[in-house]
Amino acid sequence: MNIKQFSFGTGSVLLALSSSLGSVPVLAQEGRIEEISIIGTRTLRESRGATGLQLSVFDTPQSVSLIDNDFMEGFGLNEVNDVLKLTTGVNVEEVETDRTYYNSRGFDIKSMQVDGHGLPFTWNVHGELDTVIYERVEVIRGANGLLTGTGNPSGTINYVRKRPTNDFQGSIKLTQGSWSNSRAELDISIPFTDSGSWAGRAIVAGVDKESYLRDNEQQRQIFYGVIDGQLTRNSTLALGYTHHRNDSDGVMWGALQLIYDDGTPTDFDVSSSTTMDWTYWTSTSRNAFAELQVDLARGWEWTTTLNYNDEESDDELFYTYGTLNQASGLGLFGWPGKYVSSVEQKLIDSTLAGSFSLGGREHELFMGLNISQSKNGYLDHSIPATDPAWGALPAFPGWDGSEIARPDFQSPFVAQDFDIDVNRFYIASNWSLNDAMNLIVGANVIDTEASGDSFGSPMNWSETEASPYIGLVYALGESVNLYASYSDIYEPQAELTVSLNNIGPAEGKSFEGGIKAEFFAGGLLTSASVFKAEQDNYAEYAGFDAGSGLSYYAGTEVNSQGFELEASGRINDAVILQAGFTQLDLEGQNGSAVRSYVPERTLKAGARFFPLANLELGASYRWQSDIYTGTAPMRISQDSYGVLSAYADYDFNDALNIALNINNLGDEKYLNSLYWDQNYFGAPRHYSLSLKYSF
Repeated sequence: MNIKQFSFGTGSVLLALSSSLGSVPVLAQEGRIEEISIIGTRTLRESRGATGLQLSVFDTPQSVSLIDNDFMEGFGLNEVNDVLKLTTGVNVEEVETDRTYYNSRGFDIKSMQVDGHGLPFTWNVHGELDTVIYERVEVIRGANGLLTGTGNPSGTINYVRKRPTNDFQGSIKLTQGSWSNSRAELDISIPFTDSGSWAGRAIVAGVDKESYLRDNEQQRQIFYGVIDGQLTRNSTLALGYTHHRNDSDGVMWGALQLIYDDGTPTDFDVSSSTTMDWTYWTSTSRNAFAELQVDLARGWEWTTTLNYNDEESDDELFYTYGTLNQASGLGLFGWPGKYVSSVEQKLIDSTLAGSFSLGGREHELFMGLNISQSKNGYLDHSIPATDPAWGALPAFPGWDGSEIARPDFQSPFVAQDFDIDVNRFYIASNWSLNDAMNLIVGANVIDTEASGDSFGSPMNWSETEASPYIGLVYALGESVNLYASYSDIYEPQAELTVSLNNIGPAEGKSFEGGIKAEFFAGGLLTSASVFKAEQDNYAEYAGFDAGSGLSYYAGTEVNSQGFELEASGRINDAVILQAGFTQLDLEGQNGSAVRSYVPERTLKAGARFFPLANLELGASYRWQSDIYTGTAPMRISQDSYGVLSAYADYDFNDALNIALNINNLGDEKYLNSLYWDQNYFGAPRHYSLSLKYSF
């Protein structure tokens, strides 16, 4: 348990949003942030944040949330889904046991990044993404075409990897929890030179757990290694590799039926599952990266990053469809499937950033070129039409997983084979108009081209579009900023229509305005914002194609508006707060209801308390308003609910620490999502006990 000054304040925020290998933010005596340049031996290692400009959260004309490692470790947030459940304005749609979507401000978050670099069309997560290798998670809400590369008005999630430290240190952490949840972590950082100019870090973690869901269990292995050092006086190099594997058994494809044939809601036990005992879902992700950074003359900086990403998924699944009869439990039918998918992605991102003088004032310029290639493959397997897995199913509930034998899967055939190339040029400038006002302007030009085949239909399309961005920040004083921003929305979409053709890009406009204020000597950052987004041809789930086994989508008009309140940082020496509230209104064409599974109101809050020098306590609460999907008399609804969790963390000494986490203290029963018309219940009350040794 290490208490870090300004854990959620502007100090860590500046680190998060700066390309900080060339500059170090430090606390001045009065508690404000200053910047000094690094010359010579490397003194700070920091992965790249989600914005290119040297902007703190306080000076960024958009809403930004940051969850750091202390917060994640304290609350036992070992999986990304759990982190984002406590992030302001983000909704986590756990549609199946091993597939998750995220949304913000009414739109799916489709920009997922690592260290500020995004790879195309990787917005859907398979398996559980572990947090052990990440220093923090950043979320920029609102249209982000200028800052991060796509024009979706929801936001961008950026995962920032840990880097080596300048001194030798390490830790071993063991965790045991409910449902035989076992976890082990090793994190070690080693300097290779006396000065610390070269160093390496390795992180290894393993998970073996069962579940509250019948027959569901998972094994997970994570490895991360990085070498980071000073090539010359003015250049640095980082080389890294990540391996992440999930092996899940007893998985659900789709989930529970939520309504009977007479329109009344089902109410199964939280452990209920439609899985069969032969189902599995294995996903493997491998990433290799190299980053070269060169400090040029007069404070300019050139950075080039290479990323190679290889993702594979292999699964045997069992889907149930139909409508249950409440009296008999009959009415369900089976749909088996065996699928093997692969995505190979290559990305090069090269940026030039620096400052220049004009009109007696200093301004900032940031420009870059991003080139990415994505190769996508998808193998399907036929199954004889006479296989019992296709037929009517026994009465539900009461299944034990042996009802349907593993189908006779035939030889694989190619269902999809296509490439997507994305070339992007972006330029942004931060103009200091006077002592109180900064103007941020720029543009993003993106060229997207797809080629190949998808389920027998050609997937040949190309799009080129330029999107402007403008933001204005006005300082009312040292601690209060007013801001406003505008961005065009242009987003290529990979979804398919009912005819299995590409749906085309989504286009629109996004506005945001608000106020940010610092309190307690800059330790607490608060913000209030209003936003509005208008989007046409937005890909909305429209059904399931039985012939291809794929979901298909339809382009819809979606208008989003609302406001957000957020506070993050240190209130005093004993209290650190992270909290936010979102009010959202979504409308379709002519004011019609749309995306009703997205809650109109959400509250997220987490507080950490330090009553004693060796004791840390924490409590979190997340709440959402009622949601629904469908129309009467077959409407599926869920009332508002809240989930309370808490932890206690005790230091025996500088090396040994013990922590107890209890999640869902009130044993709240709720559905994880209404994104589709099938889902399953969230985890009931559960605990974990961790022992950590640091050296």
